[in-house]
Amino acid sequence: MMSFLLTLFVLYWLPTIIAVVRHAPSALGVAALNFFFGWTVIGWFMALVWALAAHSGPQVIVIENGRVVRS
Repeated sequence: MMSFLLTLFVLYWLPTIIAVVRHAPSALGVAALNFFFGWTVIGWFMALVWALAAHSGPQVIVIENGRVVRS
């Protein structure tokens, strides 16, 4: 029973977790949307899409001795 509740908790907060892990600048907005409207299916999907679509910042590509290194 406890693992079922933990699974539901993680699934509910999945958009927020994704936004935080991706270092999205809109992570706080995703968390607010998820908190207030995540219980509705539409609000949860909106938060998930927002978390996945958020730009996580510039990506630096360095070329060392002909090899491409991304950071």
